[in-house]
Amino acid sequence: MDEIENNETLTAQSEKSGKWSAGPSVAPVYFNGMGQGSPINSILASNSKTGNVTLSFGVTVAYEISKKLSLRSGVHKVDFGYNTNDVSFTSSFNASSGNQLKNIDYSQDSQSIILNDPSTQDNPTKQGALFAPDVTGKNPTRLGTMGQQFGYIEVPLELNYALLDRKFGVNLIGGLSSLFLMDNLVILKSNGQTTEVGEANNINNVNFSTNVGLGLHYKFTSKLRFNVEPVFKYQLNTFSDTSGSFNPYSLGVYSGFSLKF
Repeated sequence: MDEIENNETLTAQSEKSGKWSAGPSVAPVYFNGMGQGSPINSILASNSKTGNVTLSFGVTVAYEISKKLSLRSGVHKVDFGYNTNDVSFTSSFNASSGNQLKNIDYSQDSQSIILNDPSTQDNPTKQGALFAPDVTGKNPTRLGTMGQQFGYIEVPLELNYALLDRKFGVNLIGGLSSLFLMDNLVILKSNGQTTEVGEANNINNVNFSTNVGLGLHYKFTSKLRFNVEPVFKYQLNTFSDTSGSFNPYSLGVYSGFSLKF
């Protein structure tokens, strides 16, 4: 009788254990925006945009609700960035605050930079080419690339549903992330030189994304496994003011080991 009770106790403890798992996660992340528009200014709405590949890293923690379903969260540091191409600008000593873009808080060294409206003049066809003098006749207008960079602390909350749970497993991933703004920078590149323009003032300090993805894993043991997870994230309220349609999204391939305990 005592042996039966001991076996039942061990079985109960075994069922209770192994519900938690945790491990590091790292991912290359591609960021860009859908639609034709600009979060910086309307004069850049029609300019082509190029997405950047950056890096996300952090820790993921999961709790097994059932054999098929688990809830996971964690903390990640992620950097995003994209470029606006063929930006026409002039550096003028006669610049005033009226010439500055309202969505940028300019740094002290960038007060003289003026962006030109391409609809009022012809654009150059080559980066750095001179095509028209400014009103003073001394400072030529140039062509460059404006980059917008921002970094976040990301806290995801996702459900993981197991389609196949063997040595090799397949999962569906769905949920959302809270993103807390940490870094915010607007830069201008031309002729190999980079100028820090300032910070965007229309980025929300907290925004959210909806997440959907596919999880693949390989079990080395019952407690240790390796995960690879392509995840698409659509951001909901990154900017408080945009010109045209610019809907940010990211696509990352997250990988790492997880340990069950």
